[in-house]
Amino acid sequence: MRRLWSLPLLAAALVALSFDATPVEAQAAKPTEEAFTTADGVRLKGLFHKSPNGPKQGNAVVMLLYPPGAERTMLKGDWDGLVDALNTEGFHVFRFDWRGHGGSTDIVDPVGDNMPIGGVLYNGFFSNGITGGWNVRYVKGGALAKKPNELRVKGGITLPAYLPVFVNDLAAARLHLDQKNDNGEVNTSSLYIVGAGETASLGMMWLASEWQRPGVAPLLGGGLQYKATPTPGIVVDPPAGADIAGAVWLSGSRPPVFPQTTVQWWAKSSVKLRDNNKMLFLYGGTDAAAKKDADFFFDQVLVADGRKGAAGVAAVEQTFKADLGKTNLNGVALLGKDKDLKTETKILEYLKARQKDRVDMIRKSRNYVTPYYVNVNHYLSPR
Repeated sequence: MRRLWSLPLLAAALVALSFDATPVEAQAAKPTEEAFTTADGVRLKGLFHKSPNGPKQGNAVVMLLYPPGAERTMLKGDWDGLVDALNTEGFHVFRFDWRGHGGSTDIVDPVGDNMPIGGVLYNGFFSNGITGGWNVRYVKGGALAKKPNELRVKGGITLPAYLPVFVNDLAAARLHLDQKNDNGEVNTSSLYIVGAGETASLGMMWLASEWQRPGVAPLLGGGLQYKATPTPGIVVDPPAGADIAGAVWLSGSRPPVFPQTTVQWWAKSSVKLRDNNKMLFLYGGTDAAAKKDADFFFDQVLVADGRKGAAGVAAVEQTFKADLGKTNLNGVALLGKDKDLKTETKILEYLKARQKDRVDMIRKSRNYVTPYYVNVNHYLSPR
């Protein structure tokens, strides 16, 4: 297995890093509660943790992703220590509840107004032409004449079958951060992800879509807004995928709803993904299933070590996999035990090393106004 910290860029980041000893340059403010809406009309709730030392990291922002499921929310699990460490080192942090979880339960537009644009209906949670069919099938009450106006994961959503639709929550979170970018609060030219479990597959799907979406809102005639990714005929320059500087996956997994060949196709169809969206896969050393999944993403999806003798397939620098010692802990449970596992330490070292060359990235005005979809069916149908 490739050693985790094998490059000079990362070696420089390892000098004398300890959460207990790191001086706090300014007192972190309490997080602000924020709300934003998905393209299919779910009101999501989130927390923005503004770093008092933001300029130190060029106002980069980290999104935290917990795996969806009953009894899970953004506040459950030992994320707080990681948030504090990231804030201290200058990273802003954003976390949110997935649709149907925590405070993200309101469907603000259940049925829409049945007014299609270009032959596609884009409004209405149950009636839109992109996620509407998924919502009818996998959300309790979706097939009834009287549509529900709330969404709850416990007893109300069929998981993991419904999981691919959550990619639209990621798209909405990115839009929300881009609007904060345009207000001067963060710089989404350097965006990072730290996720656990099946969010690795969901995140990979989202990354593939980001390489097929313009990073700056395209100018469309007649005052129309960008509606869905991908959109044929739209010039993708600059691509939004170039802004995701790195991702760390804790026991990243691939549930059956994401077939192996489909996940591999995402990296192949978005050819810049493997070389530009650097990743770190962390897992418990005695967790055989997590190691198998890490090997899949590293070796078969990203082909991160390259292929000996294969022309044009070079190793990917700054993408790594590593175990955290003799532990069978999985996903979010790997947090909060930094003294023994060094999970938070490794995450922070990795993000700091990645940000070293990006701290001077110029903030771009993104100019996105309305939420846009990720076309779920497109990304689940390899071409």
